[in-house]
Amino acid sequence: MLRKILLPVDLTEVGKKAVETTGLLAKPFGSKVWLITVVENPKIPFIEEFPEEEKKAILSLHDKLKEKANQLLSQYTEQLKSEGLDVQYEVLEGDTVENILDFSERINPDLIIIPSHKKSDVELKAVGSVSLRISSKSKYPVLVIKGKGFDKKGFDKIDKIVVSYDFLPSSQKALEFALSIAKTFNSKIIVVHADNDHGYTHIKSIVEKVRKHKAEKLQHLKNLYTNLEVHMKEGNPASVIVNIATKENADLIVVGKRQLPDEKRVFIGSTSYQILKESPVSVLIYRGNHE
Repeated sequence: MLRKILLPVDLTEVGKKAVETTGLLAKPFGSKVWLITVVENPKIPFIEEFPEEEKKAILSLHDKLKEKANQLLSQYTEQLKSEGLDVQYEVLEGDTVENILDFSERINPDLIIIPSHKKSDVELKAVGSVSLRISSKSKYPVLVIKGKGFDKKGFDKIDKIVVSYDFLPSSQKALEFALSIAKTFNSKIIVVHADNDHGYTHIKSIVEKVRKHKAEKLQHLKNLYTNLEVHMKEGNPASVIVNIATKENADLIVVGKRQLPDEKRVFIGSTSYQILKESPVSVLIYRGNHE
């Protein structure tokens, strides 16, 4: 299933957690891993008008960052190779988000793993974090590492996975993806449907029929798969999912997103965005028809 994993890292400490997570996920599947980092070009207005000495200093700093990036990726590569994994690395230059997206389209990964950095609400509203922007625009499944991550000290398996389920084909594909992970790590799957139909109380009889049908469908899922728990709760979908994941001390939330045939780099919906922003645990945004 996870034949190819793309891991973009930066030069901060957060990258170490992402490398450990990648090793734990890749090893059972024998995945090939691509490690990349992006060194952004200097964005200084009128740099050409600067004195030659100042321009050289700026370019020298840029070269040092590239050298550091190569050293760090080489170190991470050897770490993963020591665990028996097939690993390649590459240092890219330019815009971080666009380079990651372009590289992903070059190798067609089964999963992109990216660490999340804490940002203030002001920063998120202004530009968004790299992890949010990659999750929003990627054609491929993206795992955003949050909270404790999947570090070796914390655990060496994924105990609980919460799957957001809305009965659409994309959420079924996401559930199947989660089940394949659960099979490998012997995880418990908690399927959650957030019922947000309270706005249709004027047609109460129809709403009750729909809810009954949903409950039957969820029960069918429970009967179909082993080690699976189902919940149907009323309320805002993002809040319901995050609350259950927190209460259950889950290790991962999986959310399915529909990919339109001609869709390129458009932002994910508000529910997925809110889950990514508010979740204290790692979140996997699954795009189902990337193959």
